[in-house]
Amino acid sequence: MRFAGERQVFHVYAVWDGWAFDHSGWHPESQLLAVNTEFEGRPLERVKITVSLAEFCEEHHSRMPNQYWRDPLPRAREYVSRYIPPWA
Repeated sequence: MRFAGERQVFHVYAVWDGWAFDHSGWHPESQLLAVNTEFEGRPLERVKITVSLAEFCEEHHSRMPNQYWRDPLPRAREYVSRYIPPWA
């Protein structure tokens, strides 16, 4: 998501069937957007990622997995597994 009309994304989350997953776990995407809009005090917009991971990271100044110390995938998988999806 990003501030409406701006280019830089500031929060990235995954979506599955109307549910959003971010650092706080699973929430309805509409709720995630509403809470963040209220917190920021200005309109936000959802940005669908339509390019490769490498292109997205380059465009938004994010590191690629190989630029982290050690392999981040096991750590990420362990973190995601802590949260049971709402449909399970």
